[in-house]
Amino acid sequence: MSEHLLSQQPPGDYAARGDATPEIASVLRLAFGRSVPVTAIPLPLGQASHSLAFALDDPALPPRVLLRRYPPLHQPRGLCAFTAQQALRALNFCVPDVYYLGWSYHSRFLLMLTEHADGRGAEGQPHPFFMRVGVSFAQRLAHLHGLRWGELPDLPVKPRGFLLDGLNEAAETLGNPELRGILDWLEPRAAHVPELPHTVTHGDYTLHNVLAEGTQIAAILGWESAAIADPRLDVGYSSAALATYGLPLADQFVEAYEAAAGRIADRAFWETLGALRLMTRIAQTLAQAHPADVEDRVAQVWPVWENLLLFVENRTRASA
Repeated sequence: MSEHLLSQQPPGDYAARGDATPEIASVLRLAFGRSVPVTAIPLPLGQASHSLAFALDDPALPPRVLLRRYPPLHQPRGLCAFTAQQALRALNFCVPDVYYLGWSYHSRFLLMLTEHADGRGAEGQPHPFFMRVGVSFAQRLAHLHGLRWGELPDLPVKPRGFLLDGLNEAAETLGNPELRGILDWLEPRAAHVPELPHTVTHGDYTLHNVLAEGTQIAAILGWESAAIADPRLDVGYSSAALATYGLPLADQFVEAYEAAAGRIADRAFWETLGALRLMTRIAQTLAQAHPADVEDRVAQVWPVWENLLLFVENRTRASA
Protein backbone atom coordinates (compact mmCIF):
# COMPACT_ATOMS: atom_id res chain seq x y z
CA MET A 1 0.00 0.00 0.00
CA SER A 2 2.88 2.42 0.56
CA GLU A 3 4.22 4.54 -2.27
CA HIS A 4 7.02 7.13 -2.53
CA LEU A 5 5.05 10.10 -3.82
CA LEU A 6 6.44 13.33 -5.21
CA SER A 7 5.99 16.62 -3.38
CA GLN A 8 7.12 19.61 -5.46
CA GLN A 9 4.80 22.55 -6.10
CA PRO A 10 2.67 21.88 -9.21
CA PRO A 11 1.53 24.23 -11.93
CA GLY A 12 -1.82 24.82 -13.55
CA ASP A 13 -4.87 23.07 -12.21
CA TYR A 14 -3.56 22.83 -8.65
CA ALA A 15 -2.87 26.52 -8.24
CA ALA A 16 -6.50 27.19 -7.37
CA ARG A 17 -6.08 25.17 -4.20
CA GLY A 18 -2.72 26.67 -3.26
CA ASP A 19 -1.43 23.80 -1.11
CA ALA A 20 -1.90 20.91 -3.55
CA THR A 21 1.16 19.16 -5.00
CA PRO A 22 2.08 16.50 -7.60
CA GLU A 23 1.44 14.09 -4.75
CA ILE A 24 -2.23 14.38 -5.73
CA ALA A 25 -1.48 13.61 -9.37
CA SER A 26 0.51 10.56 -8.25
CA VAL A 27 -2.37 9.32 -6.10
CA LEU A 28 -4.80 9.73 -8.98
CA ARG A 29 -2.50 7.79 -11.32
CA LEU A 30 -2.15 5.00 -8.78
CA ALA A 31 -5.90 4.90 -8.19
CA PHE A 32 -7.10 5.10 -11.79
CA GLY A 33 -4.10 4.05 -13.88
CA ARG A 34 -3.63 7.32 -15.73
CA SER A 35 -3.26 11.06 -15.32
CA VAL A 36 -6.52 12.90 -14.76
CA PRO A 37 -7.25 16.62 -15.27
CA VAL A 38 -8.82 18.01 -12.13
CA THR A 39 -10.58 21.09 -10.80
CA ALA A 40 -10.36 21.90 -7.11
CA ILE A 41 -13.60 21.94 -5.08
CA PRO A 42 -13.69 24.17 -2.00
CA LEU A 43 -14.43 22.50 1.32
CA PRO A 44 -15.74 23.91 4.61
CA LEU A 45 -13.00 25.23 6.87
CA GLY A 46 -13.25 22.31 9.28
CA GLN A 47 -12.67 19.79 6.49
CA ALA A 48 -10.11 21.75 4.50
CA SER A 49 -7.45 21.30 7.19
CA HIS A 50 -7.20 17.57 6.49
CA SER A 51 -8.90 16.98 3.13
CA LEU A 52 -8.81 18.07 -0.50
CA ALA A 53 -11.64 17.66 -3.00
CA PHE A 54 -11.47 17.54 -6.78
CA ALA A 55 -13.76 17.19 -9.77
CA LEU A 56 -12.29 14.79 -12.33
CA ASP A 57 -12.51 15.75 -15.98
CA ASP A 58 -12.94 12.21 -17.29
CA PRO A 59 -16.40 10.70 -18.01
CA ALA A 60 -15.08 7.19 -17.34
CA LEU A 61 -14.12 8.05 -13.76
CA PRO A 62 -16.04 9.18 -10.66
CA PRO A 63 -17.13 12.81 -11.05
CA ARG A 64 -15.69 13.97 -7.72
CA VAL A 65 -13.14 12.59 -5.26
CA LEU A 66 -11.95 13.43 -1.77
CA LEU A 67 -8.36 12.99 -0.61
CA ARG A 68 -8.21 12.55 3.17
CA ARG A 69 -4.83 13.04 4.84
CA TYR A 70 -4.07 11.47 8.22
CA PRO A 71 -1.01 12.66 10.16
CA PRO A 72 1.07 9.98 11.95
CA LEU A 73 -0.85 10.10 15.25
CA HIS A 74 -4.18 9.65 13.44
CA GLN A 75 -3.17 6.88 11.06
CA PRO A 76 -4.88 4.10 13.08
CA ARG A 77 -8.11 6.07 12.67
CA GLY A 78 -7.52 6.27 8.93
CA LEU A 79 -7.01 2.51 8.74
CA CYS A 80 -10.27 1.99 10.67
CA ALA A 81 -12.13 4.18 8.19
CA PHE A 82 -10.60 2.33 5.23
CA THR A 83 -11.39 -1.11 6.66
CA ALA A 84 -14.96 -0.22 7.56
CA GLN A 85 -15.77 1.48 4.26
CA GLN A 86 -14.31 -1.33 2.18
CA ALA A 87 -16.26 -3.96 4.09
CA LEU A 88 -19.52 -2.00 4.11
CA ARG A 89 -19.27 -1.08 0.45
CA ALA A 90 -19.06 -4.80 -0.35
CA LEU A 91 -22.46 -5.16 1.33
CA ASN A 92 -23.91 -2.21 -0.63
CA PHE A 93 -24.20 -0.09 2.49
CA CYS A 94 -24.31 3.68 1.94
CA VAL A 95 -20.67 4.66 2.42
CA PRO A 96 -18.33 6.43 -0.02
CA ASP A 97 -16.32 4.12 -2.26
CA VAL A 98 -12.57 3.90 -1.61
CA TYR A 99 -10.19 4.17 -4.57
CA TYR A 100 -6.76 4.28 -2.97
CA LEU A 101 -4.95 3.94 0.35
CA GLY A 102 -1.26 4.78 0.58
CA TRP A 103 1.49 6.48 2.51
CA SER A 104 3.32 9.68 1.63
CA TYR A 105 7.08 9.34 1.98
CA HIS A 106 7.43 13.14 2.02
CA SER A 107 4.80 14.09 4.62
CA ARG A 108 4.54 10.75 6.47
CA PHE A 109 0.77 11.11 6.14
CA LEU A 110 -1.60 8.26 5.37
CA LEU A 111 -3.60 9.16 2.25
CA MET A 112 -7.05 7.81 1.41
CA LEU A 113 -8.82 8.69 -1.82
CA THR A 114 -12.58 8.21 -1.73
CA GLU A 115 -15.73 9.12 -3.54
CA HIS A 116 -16.89 12.67 -2.77
CA ALA A 117 -20.46 11.76 -1.86
CA ASP A 118 -23.41 13.86 -2.97
CA GLY A 119 -25.96 15.22 -0.54
CA ARG A 120 -26.70 17.96 1.96
CA GLY A 121 -25.55 17.99 5.56
CA ALA A 122 -26.88 19.69 8.67
CA GLU A 123 -25.00 22.88 7.67
CA GLY A 124 -25.42 24.49 11.07
CA GLN A 125 -29.16 23.82 11.25
CA PRO A 126 -29.54 20.57 13.20
CA HIS A 127 -33.21 20.97 14.15
CA PRO A 128 -34.69 21.42 10.65
CA PHE A 129 -32.23 18.86 9.29
CA PHE A 130 -33.36 16.28 11.85
CA MET A 131 -37.02 17.08 11.27
CA ARG A 132 -36.47 16.24 7.61
CA VAL A 133 -34.24 13.16 7.89
CA GLY A 134 -34.65 11.92 11.49
CA VAL A 135 -36.55 8.75 10.65
CA SER A 136 -34.07 7.80 7.91
CA PHE A 137 -31.18 8.69 10.25
CA ALA A 138 -32.43 6.13 12.77
CA GLN A 139 -33.29 3.53 10.14
CA ARG A 140 -29.81 3.68 8.60
CA LEU A 141 -28.25 2.93 11.97
CA ALA A 142 -30.66 0.04 12.50
CA HIS A 143 -29.72 -1.24 9.03
CA LEU A 144 -26.01 -1.09 9.90
CA HIS A 145 -26.58 -3.07 13.08
CA GLY A 146 -28.71 -5.63 11.26
CA LEU A 147 -26.19 -6.44 8.52
CA ARG A 148 -25.37 -10.13 8.17
CA TRP A 149 -21.63 -10.69 8.20
CA GLY A 150 -19.99 -13.88 7.01
CA GLU A 151 -16.86 -12.65 8.75
CA LEU A 152 -16.54 -9.39 10.67
CA PRO A 153 -13.95 -6.94 9.33
CA ASP A 154 -10.64 -6.46 11.14
CA LEU A 155 -11.64 -3.50 13.30
CA PRO A 156 -10.79 -2.70 16.95
CA VAL A 157 -12.93 -4.51 19.50
CA LYS A 158 -14.50 -2.30 22.18
CA PRO A 159 -16.05 -4.26 25.04
CA ARG A 160 -18.09 -2.21 27.48
CA GLY A 161 -15.76 -2.94 30.38
CA PHE A 162 -12.80 -1.53 28.46
CA LEU A 163 -14.72 1.68 27.80
CA LEU A 164 -15.80 2.05 31.43
CA ASP A 165 -12.22 1.55 32.62
CA GLY A 166 -11.03 4.28 30.26
CA LEU A 167 -13.78 6.67 31.34
CA ASN A 168 -13.03 5.95 34.99
CA GLU A 169 -9.38 6.78 34.47
CA ALA A 170 -10.28 10.00 32.62
CA ALA A 171 -12.68 11.07 35.38
CA GLU A 172 -9.98 10.57 38.00
CA THR A 173 -7.46 12.55 35.94
CA LEU A 174 -9.90 15.39 35.25
CA GLY A 175 -11.22 15.50 38.80
CA ASN A 176 -14.71 16.40 37.58
CA PRO A 177 -17.41 15.51 40.17
CA GLU A 178 -20.20 15.35 37.58
CA LEU A 179 -18.33 12.74 35.54
CA ARG A 180 -17.63 10.82 38.74
CA GLY A 181 -21.31 10.96 39.70
CA ILE A 182 -22.40 9.48 36.36
CA LEU A 183 -19.83 6.70 36.69
CA ASP A 184 -21.12 5.94 40.18
CA TRP A 185 -24.54 5.31 38.60
CA LEU A 186 -23.19 3.22 35.70
CA GLU A 187 -20.64 0.98 37.37
CA PRO A 188 -22.90 -0.96 39.80
CA ARG A 189 -25.40 -1.56 36.99
CA ALA A 190 -22.88 -2.81 34.43
CA ALA A 191 -22.80 -6.33 35.86
CA HIS A 192 -26.56 -6.63 35.31
CA VAL A 193 -26.50 -5.41 31.69
CA PRO A 194 -25.49 -8.33 29.44
CA GLU A 195 -23.84 -7.36 26.18
CA LEU A 196 -25.44 -8.22 22.87
CA PRO A 197 -23.45 -10.01 20.16
CA HIS A 198 -20.93 -7.56 18.80
CA THR A 199 -21.18 -6.16 15.29
CA VAL A 200 -19.76 -3.27 13.27
CA THR A 201 -20.49 0.04 14.97
CA HIS A 202 -19.89 3.52 13.60
CA GLY A 203 -18.62 5.07 16.82
CA ASP A 204 -19.52 8.67 15.98
CA TYR A 205 -22.96 8.49 14.39
CA THR A 206 -24.17 12.08 14.58
CA LEU A 207 -25.90 14.52 12.26
CA HIS A 208 -22.49 15.91 11.29
CA ASN A 209 -21.49 12.59 9.72
CA VAL A 210 -24.38 12.05 7.32
CA LEU A 211 -25.47 13.49 3.98
CA ALA A 212 -29.07 13.49 2.81
CA GLU A 213 -31.01 13.70 -0.41
CA GLY A 214 -34.47 14.97 0.41
CA THR A 215 -35.72 13.05 3.45
CA GLN A 216 -33.32 10.11 3.05
CA ILE A 217 -29.78 9.62 4.31
CA ALA A 218 -27.69 9.10 1.18
CA ALA A 219 -24.20 8.63 2.64
CA ILE A 220 -22.64 8.02 6.04
CA LEU A 221 -19.21 9.53 6.61
CA GLY A 222 -16.69 9.64 9.45
CA TRP A 223 -15.78 5.97 9.99
CA GLU A 224 -12.54 6.70 11.85
CA SER A 225 -14.03 5.43 15.14
CA ALA A 226 -15.56 2.27 13.66
CA ALA A 227 -15.24 -0.78 15.90
CA ILE A 228 -16.66 -4.18 16.75
CA ALA A 229 -18.94 -3.59 19.73
CA ASP A 230 -22.41 -3.90 21.21
CA PRO A 231 -24.71 -2.04 18.78
CA ARG A 232 -26.28 -0.17 21.69
CA LEU A 233 -23.01 1.71 22.06
CA ASP A 234 -23.94 3.53 18.84
CA VAL A 235 -27.55 4.02 19.90
CA GLY A 236 -26.66 5.55 23.25
CA TYR A 237 -24.03 7.84 21.78
CA SER A 238 -26.29 9.03 18.96
CA SER A 239 -29.16 9.65 21.34
CA ALA A 240 -26.92 11.65 23.70
CA ALA A 241 -25.47 13.67 20.81
CA LEU A 242 -28.98 14.57 19.68
CA ALA A 243 -29.91 15.49 23.26
CA THR A 244 -27.36 18.30 23.11
CA TYR A 245 -29.97 20.01 20.91
CA GLY A 246 -32.81 19.09 23.30
CA LEU A 247 -34.52 15.96 24.65
CA PRO A 248 -37.23 15.78 21.95
CA LEU A 249 -34.68 14.94 19.24
CA ALA A 250 -33.23 12.10 21.31
CA ASP A 251 -36.71 10.76 22.07
CA GLN A 252 -37.75 10.85 18.41
CA PHE A 253 -34.54 9.12 17.36
CA VAL A 254 -35.03 6.29 19.87
CA GLU A 255 -38.65 5.83 18.82
CA ALA A 256 -37.66 5.57 15.14
CA TYR A 257 -34.75 3.21 15.87
CA GLU A 258 -36.94 0.89 17.94
CA ALA A 259 -39.60 0.91 15.21
CA ALA A 260 -36.94 -0.40 12.81
CA ALA A 261 -34.90 -2.70 15.07
CA GLY A 262 -37.09 -3.60 18.04
CA ARG A 263 -36.96 -2.64 21.69
CA ILE A 264 -33.57 -1.53 23.04
CA ALA A 265 -32.85 -3.50 26.21
CA ASP A 266 -31.22 -1.50 29.05
CA ARG A 267 -31.52 1.64 26.99
CA ALA A 268 -31.02 4.06 29.91
CA PHE A 269 -27.64 2.47 30.68
CA TRP A 270 -26.34 2.88 27.13
CA GLU A 271 -27.71 6.40 26.72
CA THR A 272 -26.11 7.45 30.01
CA LEU A 273 -22.85 5.87 28.89
CA GLY A 274 -23.11 7.79 25.61
CA ALA A 275 -23.62 11.06 27.50
CA LEU A 276 -20.62 10.29 29.71
CA ARG A 277 -18.43 9.69 26.66
CA LEU A 278 -19.44 13.05 25.19
CA MET A 279 -18.99 14.90 28.47
CA THR A 280 -15.56 13.34 28.99
CA ARG A 281 -14.48 14.53 25.54
CA ILE A 282 -15.69 18.04 26.36
CA ALA A 283 -13.87 18.06 29.71
CA GLN A 284 -10.66 16.78 28.11
CA THR A 285 -10.82 19.47 25.42
CA LEU A 286 -11.24 22.17 28.06
CA ALA A 287 -8.38 20.75 30.11
CA GLN A 288 -6.07 20.99 27.10
CA ALA A 289 -7.09 24.54 26.18
CA HIS A 290 -4.71 27.45 26.68
CA PRO A 291 -5.54 29.24 29.96
CA ALA A 292 -6.36 32.43 28.07
CA ASP A 293 -8.98 30.58 26.01
CA VAL A 294 -10.67 28.58 28.77
CA GLU A 295 -13.31 31.15 29.65
CA ASP A 296 -14.48 31.49 26.04
CA ARG A 297 -14.44 27.73 25.54
CA VAL A 298 -16.51 27.16 28.68
CA ALA A 299 -19.07 29.72 27.50
CA GLN A 300 -19.33 27.90 24.16
CA VAL A 301 -19.82 24.41 25.57
CA TRP A 302 -21.85 25.23 28.67
CA PRO A 303 -25.28 24.90 26.94
CA VAL A 304 -24.21 21.52 25.57
CA TRP A 305 -22.99 20.40 29.00
CA GLU A 306 -26.23 21.48 30.66
CA ASN A 307 -28.34 19.66 28.06
CA LEU A 308 -26.32 16.49 28.61
CA LEU A 309 -26.82 16.74 32.36
CA LEU A 310 -30.58 17.12 31.81
CA PHE A 311 -30.48 14.10 29.49
CA VAL A 312 -28.68 11.98 32.10
CA GLU A 313 -31.12 13.08 34.80
CA ASN A 314 -34.09 12.21 32.56
CA ARG A 315 -32.76 8.75 31.62
CA THR A 316 -31.51 7.72 35.06
CA ARG A 317 -34.69 8.91 36.79
CA ALA A 318 -36.86 7.03 34.31
CA SER A 319 -34.98 3.78 34.98
CA ALA A 320 -34.99 4.09 38.77
